[in-house]
Amino acid sequence: MHAAILRTFTSRALVRKLPILCRAVGPVRLQSTYKIPATGINPAYDEALKVIETYSSQKASEAEVAAASLKKAEETGADADEINRLEKEWFDLAVEAKINDGEVLWNADQGNYDLSQPVYRYLKERAWRGRPLEILMQRILQMFVLPDMLDPRDMNTPEAQLNIVSSGNGVIEPGAVVDPASVLKAPEIELVSFREDTRLHTLVLLDLDEPCEEQQSFREQFHWIVSNLAFSKDQIKADPSTGSVLLPYIPPHPAHGSPIHRYVVVALEQSNDGQNRLDSVEVSRDMVMRDFIAEHELRIVGISFFRSAWNESVDEIYRDVLKQAPPRFGLEIAPRTDVGPDGRKINSYENY
Repeated sequence: MHAAILRTFTSRALVRKLPILCRAVGPVRLQSTYKIPATGINPAYDEALKVIETYSSQKASEAEVAAASLKKAEETGADADEINRLEKEWFDLAVEAKINDGEVLWNADQGNYDLSQPVYRYLKERAWRGRPLEILMQRILQMFVLPDMLDPRDMNTPEAQLNIVSSGNGVIEPGAVVDPASVLKAPEIELVSFREDTRLHTLVLLDLDEPCEEQQSFREQFHWIVSNLAFSKDQIKADPSTGSVLLPYIPPHPAHGSPIHRYVVVALEQSNDGQNRLDSVEVSRDMVMRDFIAEHELRIVGISFFRSAWNESVDEIYRDVLKQAPPRFGLEIAPRTDVGPDGRKINSYENY
């Protein structure tokens, strides 16, 4: 009985200290403690391994046949629907051949994904379409990225995982507040498309909350547009030098007195299933995202965003990068007649 009471108090004390411990050591990735059982002990377990191995070998053989059929269809110029059907058949069989492999599942648990292999693309997409995609869509709607940027009816659920990576923050969580100084240089963009083929995309960085004095409201401002970026299973990091820079990057610069800004990064698949190029198009920083998408027949496949607010570093961006005086928004501070030059309150009797 005394031992049970001691364990109870010890566990309660640990729970109380847990937030302090977490703050001290930072976020910790929980690793599975499962160990693969040894063979030669349980005959039923050994027989189950044989069944799994036989099944995997059978699916691997079927995947090879499907791959040969796909290659033949591509060489003979089969229609797109037939090629898509054969691609899906091959992909599903390739996944089935490896999905019960203990080493594959262990690597996925550790976060090691070789996206050149169908089974890892399948596991990566399944993991992303769980909680991460749910959180992304929840924050996009709660913080009114939709419908402020685009009518939700004109946008399907994202089909690619887009990560914004800055030098000071690592991967930025959707909706996180970041220091403007940490994105002084263009962040790295990762797009995991989960596709076998290579497609061209246009990346856009957009501010949804740029103050507009003429309308006494807010407008969109484009900070960065790069088109003709190829993404595939082998190329997930954006390399702007390989694309066409339609608008050079300017850092986020939320003006003094304006509310917190939402900066949205969007990956747009170019027309004709990402095969058409987007060159020599007229763009401006003041255009509207809806019009840009409609005019060039683009399709949103990946999206994420962060938020930022004014601090002293923003004034340096205005002066050094934009070459203009830092603006000031908001109501003018009303002068106080009851405070003297020294900042102290004047005694009301001193006015007589």
